[in-house]
Amino acid sequence: MPKRSGQDVALTVLVVSEVPNFWSGFLPSLFTIATFSGGDPEKVAHTKQWIRRGEVQAMGLTVALGLAASVLAEEPWPLVGVLVMGFYLALQYEMALKKGCDAGPSVDMDEQ
Repeated sequence: MPKRSGQDVALTVLVVSEVPNFWSGFLPSLFTIATFSGGDPEKVAHTKQWIRRGEVQAMGLTVALGLAASVLAEEPWPLVGVLVMGFYLALQYEMALKKGCDAGPSVDMDEQ
């Protein structure tokens, strides 16, 4: 196995650390999702649709970044790293959405 250069390691670390920025750019915080997602079935469906839309867009940018960095580095590790981070974040957002829709406080922003 060839030794990885410091530049390749740095590139991998940088692209993996950029992934949460994509997710926070397209999605509200985990707290916000878990607190404000509940309510009547129409509101829950609307929230799920928009959260999933944000997840798809964030994952698209995540994969594109990982592919580009892997091409530059000529190794798979940037792509592997961003996929692991992307799936971890998707799990976190889905858990917040489930908890918010099922058992969250269902705080209504209109009443604040």
